[in-house]
Amino acid sequence: MGQTVLSRTIRTVEAYLVDDLLIDSGPPATAVELARWFRHRELRRIVDTHHHEDHAGGNTVLPEAFGVQVSAPSGALSILRGPPRLELYGRVMWGQPRPTKAAPLRPVVNTRRYRFDVIPTPGHCADHVCFFEPKETGLFSGDLFIHARAHYLNAREDVYGILASLRRVLALEPSILFCGHAGVVQDACGAIERRIRYWEELGEPTEALRTSGLSRAKSRDRLLGPEGVAAWLSGGRFSKRNLADDRI
Repeated sequence: MGQTVLSRTIRTVEAYLVDDLLIDSGPPATAVELARWFRHRELRRIVDTHHHEDHAGGNTVLPEAFGVQVSAPSGALSILRGPPRLELYGRVMWGQPRPTKAAPLRPVVNTRRYRFDVIPTPGHCADHVCFFEPKETGLFSGDLFIHARAHYLNAREDVYGILASLRRVLALEPSILFCGHAGVVQDACGAIERRIRYWEELGEPTEALRTSGLSRAKSRDRLLGPEGVAAWLSGGRFSKRNLADDRI
C-alpha cells in the first residue's frame, strides 16, 4: 500500500493522498501551498482524523479551490464550524483556522481501490479516529502514534485513553503505519508495542521517585530529562511535565 500513497509534509504534519481521497489537510498556514500542489492531481474528498488545526486547517481553502467535500468525526463538527481563537504560539506555528462545513464521517470510507474502516481512538482528543484498510492492513493514525518514545503531552490529552486506543489499533495487526508526524512507519506493530511499553515502563520508577526526597520538578527531570523549547513556546501547555505528572 505504501507505493500507492502520496504524502505531503506540511510543517512537520503529513497529509496523505490515497486515490482521490486526502486524509487530513495540514495547518491553515500552508493551505494555499497544498492547494497549489493539487493543481495537477485528482482530489475529490477530504477526511479528518480529528479537529486540531494542524490536521484540519486546509479544510476551507481546498474546498473553495476544488469544490471537494470534507468529512470529519461527529465530535469534531461543531468545533470545525466555530474554531476557537488559538493562543499566540498556535497562530504563529500553524495559523488560525477558519470555520469549516463538514459532513459526519460514515463508519466506512471507500476509494477506487481501498476500503477504510473508521476506528474511534480517543485520548489525544475526544473526537480522534484512525483509518484502517483491512485488506492491505494499512493504518492512518493521525496523532495517535507520534513516536515510539513520545516525551511530550498536551495538557488536555488523556494518557490512559491514548494507551487504550493504541492497544485497540494494535489488535488490528497493521503492517504499515501512516503517521501524521512520524511519516511512514514500516514495522507498525513493533512501533506501537514499543510506544505502549515505553509509557508503561515510565510508571515503574515512580515509587522510588516519590520516596527519594526529590522535588516534583527534579523527579520529572530524572524521569524524562529537562524541558525543551516546545514547553517554552507553548507556555507549558505542551510539555514533558504533563506526561511526567501522570506517571509520578
